[in-house]
Amino acid sequence: MLYVADTGNDRIVIFQLVDGTTCPSGTDESVDGVCFVKQFGSAGNDNGEFDDPSGLAFDSNSNLLYVADTDNNRVQAFEIINGTTCPSGTEEIVDGVCFVEKFGSVGTSDGKFDSPMGIALDTKNELLFVTDSDNNRVQAFNINPEPDVLIPNKPDNLNAFPISPTSIIISWEEPEMDKNVPTISGYKIEYKIGSGEFIMITDNTKSTTTSFVHKGLDSKSTYHYRVYSINSEGTSVASSIISMKPAHTTTPAALTATAISPNQIKLSWFPPSETFGQTVAGYEIKREIIPGVYDNLGDTNSDTMTFIVSDLVTDKKYTFAVSAKIGFGSTQESNTASATPREDSVNTSEVPLTSEQVQMKVSTPPIKLTASIVSSSQVNLSWSPPVNDGNTPIVGYKIEVKKDGNSYTTLVENTQSTTRSYSHTNLITNVKYTYKVSAINIVGTSEPSNEFSVTPRSTNVQINPLGKLTIDEGKILSFTVKLQDNSVKDVVFSLEKNSPVGAKIISNTGMFLWTPSTFDGGKTYTFDVVAKKDGLSDRETITITVNDIVDNSQPVTVPELIMEPKELGLALFVDETKDPQSYVDRYNNEASYKKWFDDNFSEYDSIYQAVGLDEPLQIPALFVDETKDPQSYVDRYNNEASYKKWFDDNFSEYDSIYQAVGLDEPKVVEKKFGICGPGTNLIEGVCTIVEKPAVKPWWQFW
Repeated sequence: MLYVADTGNDRIVIFQLVDGTTCPSGTDESVDGVCFVKQFGSAGNDNGEFDDPSGLAFDSNSNLLYVADTDNNRVQAFEIINGTTCPSGTEEIVDGVCFVEKFGSVGTSDGKFDSPMGIALDTKNELLFVTDSDNNRVQAFNINPEPDVLIPNKPDNLNAFPISPTSIIISWEEPEMDKNVPTISGYKIEYKIGSGEFIMITDNTKSTTTSFVHKGLDSKSTYHYRVYSINSEGTSVASSIISMKPAHTTTPAALTATAISPNQIKLSWFPPSETFGQTVAGYEIKREIIPGVYDNLGDTNSDTMTFIVSDLVTDKKYTFAVSAKIGFGSTQESNTASATPREDSVNTSEVPLTSEQVQMKVSTPPIKLTASIVSSSQVNLSWSPPVNDGNTPIVGYKIEVKKDGNSYTTLVENTQSTTRSYSHTNLITNVKYTYKVSAINIVGTSEPSNEFSVTPRSTNVQINPLGKLTIDEGKILSFTVKLQDNSVKDVVFSLEKNSPVGAKIISNTGMFLWTPSTFDGGKTYTFDVVAKKDGLSDRETITITVNDIVDNSQPVTVPELIMEPKELGLALFVDETKDPQSYVDRYNNEASYKKWFDDNFSEYDSIYQAVGLDEPLQIPALFVDETKDPQSYVDRYNNEASYKKWFDDNFSEYDSIYQAVGLDEPKVVEKKFGICGPGTNLIEGVCTIVEKPAVKPWWQFW
């Protein structure tokens, strides 16, 4: 992988280098053997944003990319992952790029920077070196410092077994730790269903028990678990993740073996959940001689699900299984479990914790309830799951609704499903409907979610079909999106689902504008045009194919819908009887007004253009650091060709580099070249003969 600091564009670009000419799926060929993968970053100072990034260093051991964010006077670190889910404690910037941390600010003390640029990594000594350019020094940072507290190691050997269609048991081993690390006092347990987010079962079991029975589960779902160790100094990182689906068992389940003395092992198990109507008479205890071959050690009755094996050899590993006696025979053997008696083995086995013991309770409310109008008589609801399900799974949702200012009534008492959407039909137009949703688990019903209101209208927002278009690279494509009902006004248009780079649609007119570049030649783009009004919306898919033009002398085919783009006039909201500066003042002083304008009038370059005013120049320009000598920028402009080109290409609104940095431009004194002789004048530095008046002949004086 090749990482490039695209400094002037305030971003990082990633390429894959390949042997051969075929780029992998999901990448775009730049040249033979170089494939564009992705880019991330934009101008700014938030996480994942940059101001002239320069130096890069990559730690292949931890997949961390360090970026010298030069003009933000800091270093940012990103984890590069394979997949779409960023690790806990990181922030997704784009798919596969996760913000981890940042450090530094402007200054001269330790850990502060003034224009950090070069950056290098010493993985052997775990040091990151940063050239702190304008502080004229190099700083070194330890990228893997020793922990400040003696937190425990993560639990070992996490396992999971089904014990019924509604129960799973998980078990783990206490981790080995140094003598000076405080002992473990409890465990934190989390689970998630399918691809959902992890939910906490308990933040601290306050017990050294190393097993847990999760009850009240759905046999159709797969459950994923992770466990953390806790001591007086804090909480460990998460264990590995184990996955299991609850199901019936026809053999003894979740057999565990624990050494309790130098010559004894204690076995524990759960009964089979499915006996097909027959009674369990007892259990047979077996020791495995070789895989699949067992020696019977003894029996228990049907109510006893523990057994102590004695007279064992110290430091020898033993493996066991258990069968249930049903009818005239026995079931298949359970899972096997192994243990090794040691001189220091003691009986620390405990009964597994259960869901009830970690205090099940009502879940927290669902979050982010929203409603969208599908038609004049239908609204679709959707919401996100509760942050905490109360240590027991959600079994359904209660939906309530009210019309206009009336009281709430129950729309659905219990959906009896974990589905988080609902369609409300047969509505009345122009009536305001307000909704709220509550989560239901076996303990009870949660508090309601946020309220969300919508008003179905009879407006017909339906776009005329757009179909497929063809355009040559380098040619402008322009057309206006029309509604089937052309009497509908004040519709807001937008583009969604991977519209081409540079394409835009004027939100209040529906005019689409795009000039494909040579990079787009030979490509086909499929995306959606969306129209919205009064909560109603419609979308049409459009496909645009860009012709790859090889011979510019050949005639080109212009699509039927091409027309010259119209010049933008004043925005619709402008009252021409008002001072246009009043709109600018509101934009600069009212955050809500600024957001409204930016969201709805993106076709305008600025508020000044929208209200018909010339935008004043910012002096000094945005790139100028007012703590620096402005003459330094002039010197760079005069002495560095690349800097001069960068300024001329990006700041053409300024008359000169002097104006951009707030300096008076020096006056040029016209040079003189001496005194011109008779019959000549100095014209543009050259003595030029002046035509003399003609002399009359002598006879004309008579």
